Amino acid sequence: MTNYYSILIPIHNEARSIPSLIKKLKPYKKDGHEIIIINDGSTDESKVLLERYSFVKLYSFKQNKGKGVAVKHGLSVARNDHIIIFDGDLELCPSDIKKLMILNIKNNINCVSGNRFENSPMVLNIWNIGNIFFSFLFNLIHKTNFEDVLCCAKAFYKKDIDHNKLKSKNFDIDIEILSILVEKTNNIRTVSLKYNRRTKKQGKKLNIFDTWVILDRIIRLIRF
Repeated sequence: MTNYYSILIPIHNEARSIPSLIKKLKPYKKDGHEIIIINDGSTDESKVLLERYSFVKLYSFKQNKGKGVAVKHGLSVARNDHIIIFDGDLELCPSDIKKLMILNIKNNINCVSGNRFENSPMVLNIWNIGNIFFSFLFNLIHKTNFEDVLCCAKAFYKKDIDHNKLKSKNFDIDIEILSILVEKTNNIRTVSLKYNRRTKKQGKKLNIFDTWVILDRIIRLIRF
């Protein structure tokens, strides 16, 4: 067994971010990790740009299927048991991926979850208020104390997630995976990540409809 990670990054129409993203991912390839990018039906130049980099394992959908479907596909093809899920929009800095690379069964670190707000002031806008509410509801249901359940950045062991049973197709995948990991282990480490929220004009994908999908996913995970 090795400690190499499979880094899964779903993207959709991120041509503007790709050059910087690739530059910051290169060090991980040099260290022997597997970099998998799932191009989820991009209609811009994302696919053309990504095909230039041989160290990236690129999988492309002809149509946009949703982040959840992209993540599920990434899990199905990942060759390492150490998994990291990370977004490619540069709201989080890829240089921080190394902070997630601390999985260690002997030290009881079976999962790592990112926190975007631990060292950053949280501006009270509609999106952050929504995140506070979702985190409160998730913690109430699962008896946990996460501050940022919607953070996309996570590290876990592949054996702990059966990708064939994942139901989420969209942004609710982050909630579903975290809920499964909470059921699997109490040993979840939280790490602080640098965060730079984008606007809609800059390419922000999450919208009001997605928040209803996330809420529905949380409610469906309630154990009666």
